[in-house]
Amino acid sequence: MKKPQTQPTKLTISYDEYLIKFRKLLVSLKLNNSTQREYVLKLFFECQEHLTADEVVLKLKQKFNITIGIATVYRILSFLEQMKIIKSLTLENETSKKYEINLKTHHDHLICNECGDVIEFYDSELERIQELIAQEKGFVLTNHHMILYGICEKCRR
Repeated sequence: MKKPQTQPTKLTISYDEYLIKFRKLLVSLKLNNSTQREYVLKLFFECQEHLTADEVVLKLKQKFNITIGIATVYRILSFLEQMKIIKSLTLENETSKKYEINLKTHHDHLICNECGDVIEFYDSELERIQELIAQEKGFVLTNHHMILYGICEKCRR
């Protein structure tokens, strides 16, 4: 079997550029800005990981030396997800979500059922096949998100 051609995912905008847009968005919604929102946003830009709310609290303390309550983090995550700035992945057999910045080039995910690690991937051939399937079924594809579950190499050892 031929190895798929994959490309790394990358951010489509820098934090500084996005922060200007983010602040304008808050003004347009007549919402006050908070440094806590900006720290959460900055965290997702800088680490580009898939994080649970608990991990966000921990990483904010580690990276920026700020303490923020879990309830506040959940409110901020909910707002950022509602604004489509971040998106969530629900892990199979888990109640918690993992969040990631939604300002990256398109990609799909492999999620380990054992450790919960999330691996991003993009494959142009797979994307082409998905488009073909949609066309064959008379379906206009506007968006998709594919998650494949399994056991990562680290957990198989």
